[in-house]
Amino acid sequence: MTKSYKVVGIGNAIIDILTYVDDEFLKKNNIKKGVMNLISSDRSKELLKKIKVSKKVAGGSAANTIVGLSQLGLDTSYIGKVNNDHLGKFFTDELNNNHVTFNNLCNTIFNNLATGHCIVLVTPDGERTMNTYLGITEFLSKDDLDIDILNNSEWLYLEGYRYDGVDSQLAFELAINETKTNGGKIALSLSDPFCVERHRKKFLDIIENGIDLIFCNEKELMSLTEELNLNSALKKCTEYSCEVVCTVAEKGVMIKKEDSWINVPTDRVKIVDTTGAGDLFATGYLYGILNGHDAERSAFFANQCAGQVIQILGCRLDSQKLSDLF
Repeated sequence: MTKSYKVVGIGNAIIDILTYVDDEFLKKNNIKKGVMNLISSDRSKELLKKIKVSKKVAGGSAANTIVGLSQLGLDTSYIGKVNNDHLGKFFTDELNNNHVTFNNLCNTIFNNLATGHCIVLVTPDGERTMNTYLGITEFLSKDDLDIDILNNSEWLYLEGYRYDGVDSQLAFELAINETKTNGGKIALSLSDPFCVERHRKKFLDIIENGIDLIFCNEKELMSLTEELNLNSALKKCTEYSCEVVCTVAEKGVMIKKEDSWINVPTDRVKIVDTTGAGDLFATGYLYGILNGHDAERSAFFANQCAGQVIQILGCRLDSQKLSDLF
C-alpha cells in the first residue's frame, strides 16, 4: 500500500536566532563552546539583550531535515509543539510555506510558556554554540501525536534532543510502536554527546528494539558506546543490528552495514557556520535511500547537502540550491 508521507519527523519545534560572536564573548558569558546548552527564560532574555540578531528561522534539528526533504519534492510531515504566540505562528507559517504538514499550533495560550527558541552563537571558526530555551516544546506528549500520519509514513525520523522529559519519552515509544506496526522504518539522530550521556541506557534500549538507522557524529558515537576513541567505538557498535551512519568531519562518513564499515570521503570546503550540517546530512541520506540508492551513493548526497549548508549562515538552503545538488 502506498503511504501518504515519505518521512514524518518528531523534534523540538524552536526558532533559531543566529548571530556572530567571538570566543571572548563565550568566555565572558560563561558559555561552553560547541555544544547545546539548555537555558532558562531569564537567561534567554539576558543573552538576547547582548547580541545583534543576524537571522531568524523556524528550526529545530528534525524540522530542518524535514523541510529539506520537502524542498526536494518528498511528502513530509512534522510533529512538534509550539504555542499560539508570534513565534509559534512564525514557525507554523514557515513549515506550511515549505509544504510540510504541521498542525501542532495550540488553540490557546498554553501555561504562559513561550514557543521554544535557540540562540545560536557562531564563532569565527564556524563552530556553533547553541543556547536553547525549550519553552512549550519541552512538554510534547503522546496527545500531540497524529496517529494517522504516523501510520501513513514510510519513515519516522526522531530527534534525540526531544527525548528529555517523561511525556516526550512516552510519545517516542508510542510513535515507534505505531510506525513499526504499520510497516514503517525508524531513524534516530543522537543529536549531541551530552544528550547521549543523559539518555544512554534508554537510547540503547530503543536501538535494540526496533531502530533501523542511527545518525551520529564521532563524539556522539563514542558517548553512546562509552569508548575513548573512534576505532573502539566503531568496533563496539558492530553489535547493533541497525545501520549506523557516523560523520567524521573532514574524513567523511563511516557507514555500518551488518558487521562491516564503509568509508565515504567528503570534499573540504570553507566553513562559515556548522549549524544544520547534521540535519541537512540526514536530508541527503534519507533522500538517497528513499529513491532506491545504496548507502554509498546516499552518503555522497548527504555530504553534498552538509557541505553546502556549512558555507552559509543558518540551517537551511533555498530550494533551488538544494535541488541542484541532485
